[in-house]
Amino acid sequence: MDIRKEHPQYKKALRALQTGGSLPPAIKIQGNKANPQYQRIGRSLKQMFPNRRVIEPFGGASGLSLGMRPERSVLMDINPDLASFHQRLIRDPESLEFDPEEFTYQAGDSVMMPNQQTGEMMDLGKIPQSMVDDMGGKPFFMGPKFYELRQEFNELREKEAIGVIAQSERQRKDQLFLVLQHMAMNGLLRYSPSTPSYFNKWNSSIRFTGNKPIDQGFESAYFDMMGDQPNRLKPGKGNTFRPQTLLGGKGRWKLDPWAEVMQNWEYINRPLDEQLSSDIGIDPADDMFLLDPPYLGEEGALNFFTMDDQRKTLAMIEALQSNAFPTVVFNSFEPAIVDPMKQMGFDIHELQRKETSGGKGAVRGKKSELMGMANIDQDIFQNVWDQMG
Repeated sequence: MDIRKEHPQYKKALRALQTGGSLPPAIKIQGNKANPQYQRIGRSLKQMFPNRRVIEPFGGASGLSLGMRPERSVLMDINPDLASFHQRLIRDPESLEFDPEEFTYQAGDSVMMPNQQTGEMMDLGKIPQSMVDDMGGKPFFMGPKFYELRQEFNELREKEAIGVIAQSERQRKDQLFLVLQHMAMNGLLRYSPSTPSYFNKWNSSIRFTGNKPIDQGFESAYFDMMGDQPNRLKPGKGNTFRPQTLLGGKGRWKLDPWAEVMQNWEYINRPLDEQLSSDIGIDPADDMFLLDPPYLGEEGALNFFTMDDQRKTLAMIEALQSNAFPTVVFNSFEPAIVDPMKQMGFDIHELQRKETSGGKGAVRGKKSELMGMANIDQDIFQNVWDQMG
């Protein structure tokens, strides 16, 4: 759970800003292309194409563009939460700042948690002074805070969906998205139903590593209020009711390094079928494309990005290749993706990455993935890659 008294990537981002290096994404999502391998790819491409505008049809957390750091970038994503957050990050980063102590408990605060079946907020009682003393007087939080914030976030998203949200509420919504994604298990981005939409609930789960005993008073109050209703939580298990102190240094969460790098970028909420619309005015002499779609057969893509969507993506990249756009594509190293791209004339590279989406270490490990390149001189890329080592 990365809610600390400073953005966990701030120092790294500030150092990269000052040295000209690759920035990590400002928001935590699984598969965000933040590790050194992808950043090295980005720096290599920047050296080869220093003046190109980068277009990312699957913008996500902006990891590929932040790795490359072009002067101009157009990012697109079907996910309205990602688009809204990044639009605010580009135009008004100060409005995303917060003091993480806002999301902690103090003596006398009510511990609120939504009923899993009805969504009604339940008051589990107030934080006693003895609990604060037991935590050494330091700011602390528990799992109910995550579920309280998740409920608030989804209520604001419902207002956005029907067009009755105030500007201050939209600001709060974007801020909560940043907070909750850093609290969520492995940065997984989940909706119920599964398609990203303001009409579907953000449904990610908490990642929690508390080592204090479960607070039996709040846990008992929760299960008493739930009664016989279906409940995925079990008494005496898990970390939902374990208090945990706030980690990290002092200060507010700030995002100025990202805003400075992204000041001439755009981030558009746009579905797959509309991503090459004429309003962005693509030009093979000026633009290049980086594509990182949901991976075929992997957890994040299984329920909402179908095989038909994969075929549409293949059709898009074939059009880009045939029209001489420098193009880089990432996906699963699966025959259904690799074979068509070979037939299109892409240069195929097999990369290795660490799988982190599973909840248990036993289901994680190294996985092969595809990096396909078109209209990019491979000898020059290899030479630049070697220089970056």
